[in-house]
Amino acid sequence: MDDKLDNFARIVMREAAEKRVQIIESIRENRLKVLEQKELEFLEQAYLTIQKEIRRINKEKNEMISRASMESKKMLLQKREEIIDEIFSNIHQKVIEFIRTPGYLTFLSDSIKEGCKITGDGEIVVYINRTDVHLIDRIKENLGFNMEIQVEQTDIIGGCKIFNKTKNILVDNSLAAKIQQQREQFLEISGLVIGKKQ
Repeated sequence: MDDKLDNFARIVMREAAEKRVQIIESIRENRLKVLEQKELEFLEQAYLTIQKEIRRINKEKNEMISRASMESKKMLLQKREEIIDEIFSNIHQKVIEFIRTPGYLTFLSDSIKEGCKITGDGEIVVYINRTDVHLIDRIKENLGFNMEIQVEQTDIIGGCKIFNKTKNILVDNSLAAKIQQQREQFLEISGLVIGKKQ
C-alpha cells in the first residue's frame, strides 16, 4: 500500500511539475506577447510624437524664414525709398536752379506752344507757377498771341498746364508732373525693382 501511495504521489508530483512548467511557459509567453505589444505601442507613440515635433519645428522654421524675408524686404524697400528720395531731391534742386536761368523763359514758352498744339483751337487758359508771374508779359511777347494766363493754386514748380475750355482738354506740362512721371519710371529704368527676377 505504501508503494502504491508513493507511486501515486510521484505521478501526482510529476503531473504537478509538468503542469507547473506549462503554466510558467504560458505566463512567459503571455508576458512576452504583452511586452511586444506594449513595445509596439510605445514605438508607435514615440513615432507620432517625433512626427508631431518635426511638423512643429518645420512650422517654426518656416515662420522664422518668412519673418526674416519680410523684414529684409521691408528694409530693402525702405533703403530704396531713401535712395529715390535723395536722387529726386537732387533733381528737384537742379530744376529750381534751372528755373532761375535765362533759358527757362524759352523752355516755358515752348511748353506753352506744345500744350496749345495738343489742346487745339478754342478758349485756352494757361496756368503757370506763382514764381513765374513776373514772366507773363515776356511769355505773351515770345508767343506772339494773346491768351489768358492764370496762377496755378498748387505748386507745379515750373512749366505750365494748358486748359482748353471749349474742348475740356487739359495738358499738364508742369515740371512737377514731369518729375513725378520720371519718379514712376525710375524703378524700371534703375533696376531697383524688388521681387522681380532680373
